[in-house]
Amino acid sequence: MKKTSIFLLIIMLVTISVSIFAESPIDGIPGENYQNHVKDDGVIIWTKIDQNGKYDNVPMNRSGYHFDNNDKTNGQEVEMTLQTWAFIPCYLEMKVTGNQGQTMLQSFGPGAFANAGTINSYVLAFDNEIGGYVDEDWNSLGHGRNAEIEPGSGRYIQGCDLFKVELYANDNYKYEVQAGPLAPTNARADSPDALDLLPLQMRSSIDGAAFGSTVNFDAPNTLVNVIPEKLACQSSLVYHQFRIPYQRNIAHGRYDGRLTLRAFTL
Repeated sequence: MKKTSIFLLIIMLVTISVSIFAESPIDGIPGENYQNHVKDDGVIIWTKIDQNGKYDNVPMNRSGYHFDNNDKTNGQEVEMTLQTWAFIPCYLEMKVTGNQGQTMLQSFGPGAFANAGTINSYVLAFDNEIGGYVDEDWNSLGHGRNAEIEPGSGRYIQGCDLFKVELYANDNYKYEVQAGPLAPTNARADSPDALDLLPLQMRSSIDGAAFGSTVNFDAPNTLVNVIPEKLACQSSLVYHQFRIPYQRNIAHGRYDGRLTLRAFTL
């Protein structure tokens, strides 16, 4: 009985083994899927999209984004602001032209004081042979060493120069004239009937206007504001005429004085 059972078991194992080997691709015999993928190109690409987060590895906000494709429609910007200072030095210029000379005065920068002092190369002289005589309205009456024009009211001796003053500054500025009466040096002013001092008179034309009224320097260091204020970067052109009285109470001889033309920034 045992021998018969063992024999049947062997027969069953052999049958199963033959059956297994018969269903496998052995000895170069292809299986049923052998012809699959014959025309594959070796590339596999696939894409699946799920807006509900199925394929999210890390949750991120993917709405309202902008691709940086350099299309200039949504450019970037960085910005900072610097204080910027520029300091322009002040400049002041005055050029004075007389009938026989010219003086240039320029002041470069704050604290620069262009003072030419007393100009000795030419002089403002009042003489009957040069400037000659004028009347009350500055009309010429003639000139000459022995001009037969007697002293009296409304008679004057004109200065030898018509002064032309050219001004400029890059700041607001003013222009003034300072003078006083002339003092006798060898005139017979000690006479009780003679004036002690010789008054100086001036009229001016400013920027092409007609000559204005006559002003008097009848006290020492009298200041006349010819141009009280001129705006920055504007030029001025001023003409001056000067005269002294030729009256019956003025003694013969020489009289000396000082005349200062001055411009300064405000």
